[in-house]
Amino acid sequence: MNILFEDKFILAAVKPQGMPSQADKTGDPDLLSELESYAGQPLGLLHRLDRPVGGVMLFAKDKKTEAILAKDLQENRLNKKYLTVLCGKLPAEQGTLEDYLLKNARTNLSEVVSKDRKGAKKAVLHYKKLAEKETEIGWLTLAEIKLETGRHHQIRVQTSHAGFPIWGDKKYHKNFPKRGKTDIALWSYKLEGVHPKTKEPFSFLAKPEKEPYDLFAEVLREL
Repeated sequence: MNILFEDKFILAAVKPQGMPSQADKTGDPDLLSELESYAGQPLGLLHRLDRPVGGVMLFAKDKKTEAILAKDLQENRLNKKYLTVLCGKLPAEQGTLEDYLLKNARTNLSEVVSKDRKGAKKAVLHYKKLAEKETEIGWLTLAEIKLETGRHHQIRVQTSHAGFPIWGDKKYHKNFPKRGKTDIALWSYKLEGVHPKTKEPFSFLAKPEKEPYDLFAEVLREL
């Protein structure tokens, strides 16, 4: 396990790609259970990452801390940033995507719908282009994503709908090869906030290294 920080109140760790955030019907090993076994106590799960997505996650060690951090998360005082490699070029150096999403419980997929559709939820994210490179499969763009809302598969759905799907996302990138194993290029790389007890600011960082991030190694080193 990759533990980034631990004290009496919080624990920050890196979730590997392919591991569930918490126990699910597959019965596969999950990060929450592994960390609870390591810590010897229950932990508060503050947020989740989709199974294919890796990166920084934060856990609380007691109910009071969990309540404080949950409120910080709800009121956007916990700053989560993602790195992704998109297929295509972004229309601007930075910008905002705003859509309404609807989750299909049967297929476990979400789609962009009209805001008047029953059950539709507003989804907002902000993107910033970090680098772009022409490859044998076309242009790839390394981007930083900051979520304003937390919807089901939000980054994956919105970027695909906007015309620049995520590399390796076989659910939302219609033209990406379905055969072979590839990890989706979406990674939670930075989490910033204020410690609930000491009131000191914290910043937990973990950078992705595997394909296709290795194409942008120089840029990633500077982050």
